[in-house]
Amino acid sequence: MQERRLSKTLHKEILKKQLAKLLQSKKAFAIPVTYLILFVSLIAIITVTYSFAIVRISARGALLKASVAKQNMQVLDVAVHSVAWSFGASEVVYMDDCGGIFQTEPATKGLLINFTDEQTFNDIVFNSMVGKAFYELESSESSDYGFIRGDDRAIINQSAFTMTQLYYAIGDDAKELVLCYRPSATAAPIGTSNGKPLNLIRINIINLNASQSLMLREKFYLKATSVNVTTTTSQYTFNQSISSLALKAVFDGTLSTVLLPISSNVEGAVVNVEIVICNVKIQRVEV
Repeated sequence: MQERRLSKTLHKEILKKQLAKLLQSKKAFAIPVTYLILFVSLIAIITVTYSFAIVRISARGALLKASVAKQNMQVLDVAVHSVAWSFGASEVVYMDDCGGIFQTEPATKGLLINFTDEQTFNDIVFNSMVGKAFYELESSESSDYGFIRGDDRAIINQSAFTMTQLYYAIGDDAKELVLCYRPSATAAPIGTSNGKPLNLIRINIINLNASQSLMLREKFYLKATSVNVTTTTSQYTFNQSISSLALKAVFDGTLSTVLLPISSNVEGAVVNVEIVICNVKIQRVEV
């Protein structure tokens, strides 16, 4: 009996030792597994953080490049205005590398101007393409869209507003920074004609359709040249008193109307409509 009890006791002791070893082995196994999980988690966090940082750096780079493109186009716009209306005048500008593609499209931006009393009389006084210049830009985190200079009106009649339209737009494949020019109109009495007040309506147009068709990358120089200034005049006689006439312009699909005050008497008025077109050529030059 005693031997049997000793055998049971010994068996229990052996079982306890085996259980203790098993527990120790599980703990020993758990330590490297824990480190492995932590290592994998750390690698995952680093990968995600690195990817996010790369995206942010790329977006910031695209934003900086868009800023350079904006500055380039503003410089070009200043050059166009400085040579406009001066026959033969020219100015060279430097266009820094902005990562985009600079292009000119002379045969685009259709402009149609209709002269009307908005009732029974109307006459199309201009219908042609006036061209544009633009950059194709990389996408960026900037939400800038819309106008940098000018606004969306197709024609203006106040000197406080610029003929320039410089704006961001969505192109077919990329964001675009577009430079083009809308017409401006003025009206003033200038005398009499056959007993009727004589009025002059002048419409100024900057036309880029004499430019080279360009597609340029990186750094380059452009020259803006005032090729010529042409003027055409049409006269209209009205046999009743009128207070205003309208110019309805459709510019690249956008319709705007300006009302111009007209001096008249009971016999009516005479109106000369003068279209003054400055043809500006944009071309690449080597300096």
